[in-house]
Amino acid sequence: MKTLLIAFAAFAAFGAAEVTLAQSTNVRDDTELLISQIQTDKRAVVLASMNMTDAEVAAFTPVYDKYQADMKKQFEGAVEMLNKFSANYGSMTDDAAKDIMKDWFKLRDERNATMKKYAKEMGRDLPPTKVLQWVQIENKLNALLDVQAASVIPVAR
Repeated sequence: MKTLLIAFAAFAAFGAAEVTLAQSTNVRDDTELLISQIQTDKRAVVLASMNMTDAEVAAFTPVYDKYQADMKKQFEGAVEMLNKFSANYGSMTDDAAKDIMKDWFKLRDERNATMKKYAKEMGRDLPPTKVLQWVQIENKLNALLDVQAASVIPVAR
């Protein structure tokens, strides 16, 4: 049941952001708004799912907010990579494909390194079970966002 709640909330968050995105006209502003909405919704899902004490929430939220700030940079990098893919779709050269793959692997490595960094920081004030729970929730939410992003990208030829 909890997994379904997380999945539903993540998709609802993404859908709400897409509606807002459609109502705006500036692409850069749209991207910022979408990222902000996703992060706000993810934060709410994470906090609701972790069943923390007040002391745990007080220890968790400042670290999670720093994590989200770092992840915002990575979301922006992912948007740039997707734009690069889109601009080259249909006329993809080997050099462009190599460049996009390099960017994709770099983003994956950075995401894992960021989660590891903040899991370690959270572990200073939270029990390992809570840190692992956060990693699990964050991983599921990221997977849902990855599926959503992948669904709009055609397979390269």
